[in-house]
Amino acid sequence: MEKNILEAFQPNIVERLGGVYWLDDGYREAFEREKELANRVRETFSGEQMDMVEEYHSAISATMGICELLAYRQGMKDMVSILK
Repeated sequence: MEKNILEAFQPNIVERLGGVYWLDDGYREAFEREKELANRVRETFSGEQMDMVEEYHSAISATMGICELLAYRQGMKDMVSILK
């Protein structure tokens, strides 16, 4: 049953994390830095090179998204264990 509850909360988890991120000054600064660097890369790299960079960035983002969800789920499991 615990697994079903966590799966049911997953869309809310993603939405809440996004809101939390944008409230954090450090995250917003890092995001702006990321955009600046991406613009520099776009100005420098050829179309083919940029395609590879974007594919690589997408793969990293997908991996990090999974890590975030796993960490959040583990935190919820830990909280449930503490409350038992």
